[in-house]
Amino acid sequence: MTPRPRPHLILPLLFVFAFPSPASADEGQWPPEALATLGEARWGELSSRGLELTARDLWDGEGGGLLSAVVGLSGCTGALVSEEGLFLTNHHCAFSAIQLASTPEKNYLRDGFVARTRAEEVEARGGAGQVRVLSRLLDVTDRVRGPKSAFAKAKTDTARYDAVERAKKEIVAECEKTPDRRCAVAAFEDGRTFRLMEQVEFRDVRLVYAPPRGVGDFGGEEDNFRWPRHAGDFSILRVYVSPDGKPAPHSRENVPYRPKRWLKVAPKGVAEGDVVMIAGYPGRTQRYLTPSAVRNLEKWFYPLRSRTFSELIAILEAEGKKDPDTALRVASAVRSYGNGETNARGQIEGLARNGVAARAEVEAKELAEFLAARKDLPVEWAAAPAELERVLAADRAVQDRRFFLEEIERLGSYLGSALSSVRRAEERRKPDLEREAGYQDRDLDRARQREKDLTRSIAPSAAREALAHLVAKAQAAAGGSPVLAFDEAFGKGAAADAIAAKLAAMDAATALADEKVRLANVDATAAALAASDDPYVKLAVALHPDLAALRAARKETDGALLVWRPRYLSALEALRRSKGRAIYPDANSTLRVSFATVKGYSPREAVTFTPRTSLKGVLEKERGAEPFETPKKVLDAARAADFGPWADPLLGSVPVGFLTDGDTTGGNSGSPAMNGRGEVVGLNFDRVWENVAGDFGWSPERSRNVNVDLRYALWMMDRVDGAGALLKELLPER
Repeated sequence: MTPRPRPHLILPLLFVFAFPSPASADEGQWPPEALATLGEARWGELSSRGLELTARDLWDGEGGGLLSAVVGLSGCTGALVSEEGLFLTNHHCAFSAIQLASTPEKNYLRDGFVARTRAEEVEARGGAGQVRVLSRLLDVTDRVRGPKSAFAKAKTDTARYDAVERAKKEIVAECEKTPDRRCAVAAFEDGRTFRLMEQVEFRDVRLVYAPPRGVGDFGGEEDNFRWPRHAGDFSILRVYVSPDGKPAPHSRENVPYRPKRWLKVAPKGVAEGDVVMIAGYPGRTQRYLTPSAVRNLEKWFYPLRSRTFSELIAILEAEGKKDPDTALRVASAVRSYGNGETNARGQIEGLARNGVAARAEVEAKELAEFLAARKDLPVEWAAAPAELERVLAADRAVQDRRFFLEEIERLGSYLGSALSSVRRAEERRKPDLEREAGYQDRDLDRARQREKDLTRSIAPSAAREALAHLVAKAQAAAGGSPVLAFDEAFGKGAAADAIAAKLAAMDAATALADEKVRLANVDATAAALAASDDPYVKLAVALHPDLAALRAARKETDGALLVWRPRYLSALEALRRSKGRAIYPDANSTLRVSFATVKGYSPREAVTFTPRTSLKGVLEKERGAEPFETPKKVLDAARAADFGPWADPLLGSVPVGFLTDGDTTGGNSGSPAMNGRGEVVGLNFDRVWENVAGDFGWSPERSRNVNVDLRYALWMMDRVDGAGALLKELLPER
């Protein structure tokens, strides 16, 4: 599943085309342009395993190839699979869209959803409400940090940060002059290079098919990051465009999108030993960290995240038990926090089990000896480890306070809405290109949509209790410098119960329960907000200076990292080259493809997991209660062995999931798993427990990703829901 945003000091990203493939055949997440550089030996090896495609078949350099059918969602991936705009993604990627479309009377989250005609398809909002198709990649390093750039002339770390951000925004603004484009400039090689990613954005997306939660989330957090797995983590949506074929906002007059490329669905699935490709938008891997950075994640960040998310889950679930509508409204947040909490525990265990910090210490010692011996290398490289450590140590001094304040900003609450409006108003005082990312004019539509979505997702009592908890934690973490705005609003040293009581009074007095008021605030001036009597707006105005100070400190840190991380990487690169070891690209939310094999693993002595599961396992796990509560119609078909053509001969049942040794991470949720012909056989949705810490290193023994077998989805559509028209669209040649 997709982890939540990672801590600020995740170290920057790596992108090196010229290096050979690593010794482990399936290691690495390869950018489209890098595929052609893997070499004849690598492609020959893949061909011998059953790959029938070439690098150019996957990506032709002009925005074409099979990879152009892989779409980006918010924090997830999808795959176009029909000539009329259908795309597949995970149920958990569409979760918020399903929730926002649901009511207590029509609970699609609980019961599932099937559109039997185009007219029945429901508007998708939330993270699945926009999809992006990659159209162009372009190196823009010279403009961002070349010798004539503002970065090269800057004298302070903050000025360097601002110079890079300004250059990126200028490039994006030029790119987005082309209609319907959503562009981004991504950093590679720890900020040594930058590339423009141009995407076509589609804004009318509709829900077509979603299994009941008892299928899509079967096993819940108990099975999360575990194997064997039996979740039917899939959903189907459709992209719509205006009648002239251009992207457009949701409208009844819109028609299905007809993409240039889409992926075929393979009805026969996979077998153990098959080669597969996993394509998507993986978020972050961190395979070149300093020892102190690893220790900070293992000992501070992940433990704090685990505790905090556990506490928030308990609060939200307690409120949800009081009222069905509240339970529906908090479902997405509970699921998100649950995934993040489980992930955090897995990271702690994996970092310790894999000895990541110890390995980083060994390499740091090797690097120091290497730099001391190599006087021919730039002096800046020799200085980089110590300078980088200085920057990181200074940043950690404020990390506790920042953690809780940032969680408060992210919380779906009236205060979160007010904070966003106040920050937007302050940014609006500046020229558009000088505003913070996310607060430019290009971001206004998204800001308005978030306020509309909040109307359907906020449960005031739950948000109040969660906010009170986070405020109390923030004050305790602040140490000698408490947040004065909170002291004034709630009293010094106030406990969570007292804070919640005051928040209840604020809820009674606020106008932010009215969507029209919140939408007006999106466009309000700083002066108008400062003059507001609304209690949440007043608190947001008072809190803004503290948050602005944290952001200013972050700019200074990031500016310093833009200097020292590339130098550190250059030194590390030279060390590894001297030992004949490859450095390959870290993930950075740009399009990648991983090669893999369907295979099981042995997590510990005397335990061996085979790589495929089936409906037999669903029946074995079934308890009749969450998280193992399968809908009756699914149980009836499974118990009757009503498998149709979807049974696997070796399994004697309908396949549900399969493992591969793919190199994946958060953001790969919904990534199509393709066979050697480029046909979709499954959707990536998770990793095994032993691979939760795989962001820090790939292992041939432990690195396994979990995929839902598409034959399970096809069986559900065919034998359970009778969605014949949808099945025919997915398999027109059947």
